[in-house]
Amino acid sequence: MIDFRAEQAVYQQLADLLRELITSEQVRPGEMLPSSKTLEQTHGVSRETVRRALAVLRGEGLVVTEPGYGTRVRMAEERERVSVPRGARVISRPATADERRELDIPLGGHVLVVTLGGRERSRHAADRTELTFS
Repeated sequence: MIDFRAEQAVYQQLADLLRELITSEQVRPGEMLPSSKTLEQTHGVSRETVRRALAVLRGEGLVVTEPGYGTRVRMAEERERVSVPRGARVISRPATADERRELDIPLGGHVLVVTLGGRERSRHAADRTELTFS
């Protein structure tokens, strides 16, 4: 239930509700979430609130939005283990179109960039990468 008087932003509350549907497997990997219009009507929120909530879930790698089709729960994937050397820097940023194609990152997904000594060492899909530090 959305509490419009709560301190937590409404879009974050909606993201939490949808995340619970996913983690409790009420909506399973590969299945569609309710449409944006249904979410708006069911929860009494705006289109922008729904967009922001779905963006949070995309950023977490839980869902994929396919324009003109809808938003579905992502299939669980094996995580790539990446050892980050001492002194390296890791940043997360939105993936470019080329990186999305190259690394199979969904629209709205992020890439992890590992640099050492000012030089890029590697790039990885943020939602499928586990970092270990040496």
